[in-house]
Amino acid sequence: MITILNQAPDLVKAPKILTCAVCGEISEPAEARMVRCNVRRYRQEHFRVERCAHCQSLQTERVNNLTAYYTNYPIRNQKLDYFSRAWYRVVLKELVRAGLKKEHTIVDYGCNQGLFLDYLKEQGYAHRFGFDPYVERYNIPATLQRQYDWVISMDTIEHDEDPVGFFRRLNGLRKSSGRLCITTPRAEGINLKNADGHLHMLHVPYHVNVLSEKALVHMARAEGLERVSRRDTFYMDSWQPGTSYALIESLMAYGGNDVDLGYEPPRIDLFFKHPSLLVKLFLGYFTHPKKRDHMTMVFGGQS
Repeated sequence: MITILNQAPDLVKAPKILTCAVCGEISEPAEARMVRCNVRRYRQEHFRVERCAHCQSLQTERVNNLTAYYTNYPIRNQKLDYFSRAWYRVVLKELVRAGLKKEHTIVDYGCNQGLFLDYLKEQGYAHRFGFDPYVERYNIPATLQRQYDWVISMDTIEHDEDPVGFFRRLNGLRKSSGRLCITTPRAEGINLKNADGHLHMLHVPYHVNVLSEKALVHMARAEGLERVSRRDTFYMDSWQPGTSYALIESLMAYGGNDVDLGYEPPRIDLFFKHPSLLVKLFLGYFTHPKKRDHMTMVFGGQS
């Protein structure tokens, strides 16, 4: 019997059979919970999240009007600033460690406003391209008609209802000698019994499928790929003052735990109300344990 914890009474649903969109297994979920939306506009809404008993991936119940939830989506307000540059530096370091060179061709699939592409330009990477079907500037079909040395997709696959097909499309953009990098929440590191502690990785109903590391590796091997490098902590965690995930997460929690706060002017008043934030401002990266609820994976091999 499934235990559904801490949910609004009017949202209680009976246990049901889960058809996993990641591994295809049809079975009763290993666990389920109602989780609130972390976008301020919809914070009163709860959505059922279930864990596949086979691959441990998480699946959010489908909504009929998901497009409407992206209206005034707060994450689209992100800018290329001190904070994002610090976090992109973490990503770039991982890519270089896995073999990225400045002469390589790069495509960022699901690039949103192209901030990472702008950062790569600043760092001297000339051969970079972006594709995003929801951003007019980057919705250029011709971008998908060639192959690249590097295919990068940051925090995108979890938004797709068909993650297997999405992965296959990404791999089709990769040269046979190329690399594929995916960053995405990591289901094994998410404790549904403490959903509030992982609210921004669950990010319901936007994150339709949160993959387990096991499932992502299996998906890659089915496409003839092997893992080249692995990171199981969030890339938005840097040693530079003000950029540790411990600080950002605490600021959001003290301010109502809505993701909107991460893309609005800093709430200075919270530092006066919660002096511990001052420690995290400078030492959060070094003094607080790392969560393992996000992953950066680089794959390579023959197509």
